[in-house]
Amino acid sequence: MTSKSVYIAILMSFLGVTVSQAQREQSENACAKTLRSARSSYEQGRIEEVPDLLNDCLKGGFNDVERVEAHKLLILSYLYYDERGAAEEAMLKFLKIEPEYEINPVVDPPEFINLYNSFRTKPIFLIGGKAGGNLTFVDVQKNFSLDNMMTVPGTYSAQLGYQAGLTADIPLFKNFSLGIEANFIGQFYEYENSQLGFSQLTFQEEQLWAEVPLFIRYNFDKGNVKYYAQVGASISYLISAEATVERTDSVNVEIGNRSVSGPSIDLKEQRESLNYSIVGGVGVKIKNVLGRGYLLADIRYSYGIPNVVNEETRYDNQELQYRYLYLDNDFSLNNAFFSIGYMVPVYKPKLIKRKKTKR
Repeated sequence: MTSKSVYIAILMSFLGVTVSQAQREQSENACAKTLRSARSSYEQGRIEEVPDLLNDCLKGGFNDVERVEAHKLLILSYLYYDERGAAEEAMLKFLKIEPEYEINPVVDPPEFINLYNSFRTKPIFLIGGKAGGNLTFVDVQKNFSLDNMMTVPGTYSAQLGYQAGLTADIPLFKNFSLGIEANFIGQFYEYENSQLGFSQLTFQEEQLWAEVPLFIRYNFDKGNVKYYAQVGASISYLISAEATVERTDSVNVEIGNRSVSGPSIDLKEQRESLNYSIVGGVGVKIKNVLGRGYLLADIRYSYGIPNVVNEETRYDNQELQYRYLYLDNDFSLNNAFFSIGYMVPVYKPKLIKRKKTKR
């Protein structure tokens, strides 16, 4: 293809796009005029003209705002002539494009309000994502040691972890809803202990869990701000567990301290794969801050029930025992979570009851 042919092809494409855009703008302007005509006909009592005026542009031509007004005019026209079936069909289309329409008793006629109230207009569920941090608290159930078994079982301290995942909220009845999440959780804690009179141990463990919590929520509706309290349970599956360990021995005055350390140690075989927890917390959802969804923030506490240490493999990790003089205590894990996120309401308008019109 010659450069002249390429030039002509580009020019023709440009002209085609320009003509198409001009035609679209002309169509939009024509539909805007049509909407004004339909509005005028309705206000002047020539209501029978409204459906025919709007039909073509409703198939394509109105912008989003115009389409909402056109469907509302159509609903009012059908209601005026008591064409209930046609009005219901128009209302269903109206709610699909404007699911968060708010009734205005001052502007909306009673017939329109009654029809609106005969439809399911609340979201069937909310779905979104959340992320945040957590603190892990170790609850010792039984002490094990290569030293004196009666000694204090060392000191556990919470470390900052992280979590991220999906969250959903499903309305049940009145103010109650069902909450379900799917999270990946990184948990950290540190253990320190003095042992055998000369050795100081620092043990830092990192665990990665896949968690599915289930909640019953009670929602306090305050307009665009919705508070909730939740209780439930969760099940978690351990993906990985590893520890970074350092042992410092005090040898004598001349030599001083001697440190023993190495690469991280895989602990998955020394941990139970499943963990169960009781959970509870509070949160808030704020609407109309960012789009049509909800910004959310919550805190919850998870109380671990079982021992997370695999008792059958407690003595299998010889590197921990002979290199670091470490032996797992039996313990459960409790967590405090704080998260922020975003949820989007999902609507599915549906006729739920027919209201008899008074004659």
